Amino acid sequence: MEFLLFDLDETLYPRGSGVLERIDQRINAYLREVIGIAPAAVNELRRGLRDAHGTTMRGLEIHYRVDPQHYLASVHRVDLSDLLAPAPELRALLRRLPGRKAVVTNAPRCHADQVLRLLELGGAFECVLALEDLALRPKPDPDAYRAVTARLGVGARDCVFVDDTRANVACAARCGMRGVWLAPEPGEPDGIHHVITALAELEPLLA
Repeated sequence: MEFLLFDLDETLYPRGSGVLERIDQRINAYLREVIGIAPAAVNELRRGLRDAHGTTMRGLEIHYRVDPQHYLASVHRVDLSDLLAPAPELRALLRRLPGRKAVVTNAPRCHADQVLRLLELGGAFECVLALEDLALRPKPDPDAYRAVTARLGVGARDCVFVDDTRANVACAARCGMRGVWLAPEPGEPDGIHHVITALAELEPLLA
């Protein structure tokens, strides 16, 4: 292994922190105010587009011809300082883990930078590959993983990929990476390499 790749949201901080819920509220507002979707339909549309295309933005780009830059600026420029706090234990864990480390996220760079700053993890990673670096092709699009390996200058087999979304991990595994699913509870790998329920489990796994 040369690179240890981490998803960002609900991987580097716990599920239920309120970050994604706040972003979802802004997506819903965008669907209502810009696209003209009826309020009663926005939740179902948002979830459906995200599940089908990796991100709601990608679905809107395909089906509603939304300008990605306008969408990202409207949705992700939001203060999260009341939801996230420094994570010194995670920072120490990252120092102990082997390999070079990078973040790979479907979020735009402005969001990734804010999250890492609030967690005080800014210097813990060699690089951050945000949605802009993936040519706006989100995980689990295979093009996203090809963009990652091209940017890093490594082969897929040289990467361990950690994500809280099983579909993203499964695609990484199909692309040749070693896939680690950060799951809400223990489960069978079934098409991926490893299942963990806490990032601390990476230390014995990679030893």
